[in-house]
Amino acid sequence: MTTTPNSCRRCGIDHREHAQRWTAAAKRHQRTPPTQQQIKARRRARRARTGRRP
Repeated sequence: MTTTPNSCRRCGIDHREHAQRWTAAAKRHQRTPPTQQQIKARRRARRARTGRRP
């Protein structure tokens, strides 16, 4: 799954599409903002995929 930096902390669904969701791993939940560490890791992963340096 490719997640955007601001996707849900628990399931990785983009914040614009989230609302209330059910996933096997996170069960039913509302969007939970990601931690700063998750945002940083997601940005680095996105840069690595696109070939941009951090």
